[in-house]
Amino acid sequence: MTAFPKGPQQIWPQFGLLVGAHCLGAMNLLAVLACSPLIAAELQLSATEIGLIASAYALGITLLSIPAGRLSDVIGVRMSLLLAGLVMVAGTVVFALAQGIGQAFAGMFIVGSGYSLVNPAAGRAVMLWYPTGVRATLMGIKQTGVPLGGALGTSAALLAPVASWQGVVMGVGAVTAACGVAFLLLPADNDKNATPRVALSEELAAIRLLFRNPVLGRNNLASGLNNGAQFILWSHLIEFLRLGAGFGLPMANACLSLLHICSIAGRVFWGWATDWFFRADSRLTLMIVTGVSAVSLLAMATIGPSNAVLLAPLVVAVLGLTICSATGVQVALTLQSIDPPRSGGAIGYNMVATNLGGVLAPPLFGMIVETSGGFALAWCLIAAAVIFAFGLLWVDRQNF
Repeated sequence: MTAFPKGPQQIWPQFGLLVGAHCLGAMNLLAVLACSPLIAAELQLSATEIGLIASAYALGITLLSIPAGRLSDVIGVRMSLLLAGLVMVAGTVVFALAQGIGQAFAGMFIVGSGYSLVNPAAGRAVMLWYPTGVRATLMGIKQTGVPLGGALGTSAALLAPVASWQGVVMGVGAVTAACGVAFLLLPADNDKNATPRVALSEELAAIRLLFRNPVLGRNNLASGLNNGAQFILWSHLIEFLRLGAGFGLPMANACLSLLHICSIAGRVFWGWATDWFFRADSRLTLMIVTGVSAVSLLAMATIGPSNAVLLAPLVVAVLGLTICSATGVQVALTLQSIDPPRSGGAIGYNMVATNLGGVLAPPLFGMIVETSGGFALAWCLIAAAVIFAFGLLWVDRQNF
């Protein structure tokens, strides 16, 4: 089989494909959500049903991340990413042909199922292809594909009034298919890095072994809490700035854009800082990120019409640089906590916990806002959850 590449001249073009793989899920999801007014009108969907489309995507990732991780250990990076692209294309076709919520839900579930292969496979690639001293940096850079993909999907939706929302979805699917074929340019796994195919009972035993690892369990719970806070910002920031801070829609949208821009910068910065300042100690990086995030979330509870113009953009920028930038370092911590043959499954386990936070946190936040009649209590409670995540990371600080 083809050996893995050595040297930056060969590595960097292929690393670009890993970044592209991370673009695909967000690109497909955001293209659909940005077309949601047209989709809702044509399919007669309620706002709740539009929300279920996003939940379907997250549910696909959540349910299949561990099996997908184990599969990536067996079939390798190249075939995993090819399969991911093909499955996502199938999901976009199903969605584009949808006549109601059931088929639309199924289409986005399939897209999420395909994307569930991306994080384990890309994380495995970084672990196998690159030395320890640059892994956190590369994890952060490849995760910039998520906000970049979101921007591409949102931009594609601008064509919907001319090309129809179905045309936009199918167009994004065509781009996904092209990327899937491009993944064949990646090197095949070395024989020594392949995980042999085993019986189903042995696969289940391997998965149970991951769940019994207490360090992974604490790491992943912290990841889920942090990602829940990120999804709350994605889902509720505009609502908060309009109702709680008195912003108009253009200013609120500008703050959301600022959050994403800072997230791109933060994902690169924290990976680089981990490798060059913290001696590849991903746990220390996450503790810093989580601690600053908790303080910033508490600051959100103090924002009102009287101070929002100055305070809101500052706090949003800090949250973009911290809580919205932690995923790459979190994956690096997972790799730091497990042996290479189980890396794909371990990342899959991490993605389950991470995406559960994204599924559960936004509606819980909304319920607290509705029950309390304001945002302050909700921000304080999510800050408390992030402080708890800091405590989980602190427990194992001397293990590595």
